[in-house]
Amino acid sequence: MLFHTSILDIKYREVDPKIWLYYSPLCIFIIFDYHYLFLPIYLYSFIITTILFYILYRLSLIGGADLFLNIILGLSNSSVFPIIPSIFPVIGLEPLIIILYSSIIILLISVTNIIKQYKYTKGLPLSKKLILSMSARRIKVKDFLNSRFLFPLTTINEDGSITLRDYFSIEEDDKYWRDYYARLVKEGKISEDTYIWVAWGIPVIPFIFLGYLLSITLGFPVL
Repeated sequence: MLFHTSILDIKYREVDPKIWLYYSPLCIFIIFDYHYLFLPIYLYSFIITTILFYILYRLSLIGGADLFLNIILGLSNSSVFPIIPSIFPVIGLEPLIIILYSSIIILLISVTNIIKQYKYTKGLPLSKKLILSMSARRIKVKDFLNSRFLFPLTTINEDGSITLRDYFSIEEDDKYWRDYYARLVKEGKISEDTYIWVAWGIPVIPFIFLGYLLSITLGFPVL
């Protein structure tokens, strides 16, 4: 399931809801895991991750596919026995561990991005510097026009005024922005060599997949 939906997420940045209907019977596997679970820990882990995903979904920061995946994965693989022995994945902390590892991977990528992009934020307020250098990169308009799944944080209005926003909504269409900037170039309002800040439409499911692989390998090495 994770491998299949990761490919779809990378390729299309969306997963057809019908896919989750096909995979939803996996939830029945909780009946095989139930006797391993320490119910308070499992309910805490499952509920917290579900609430978190729901809030991010309502804020349009992730898609519904990520929410469905969290629910199915939390029920179908509620208890795992990692290669390196660890008690917490066995008794029910697995949903939270997966999100923890996924977040660490994303954080490491963000730190790498800061190292590369922070030098271009000179003259901006500190909050803007951190947001842009963590989540965006500076490229030329001509490179943006030849991209996929990039969304401008530098928005150039029809009158030539420039707005620098902190984030984009997953409801936005990257093709709309490419067409919009192509028109501005054609009308001579901006140059193809103009630099703009863009953010990548992150495919979340592959990071969850990597987090899952780490969880079944490393477990939770506190104990």
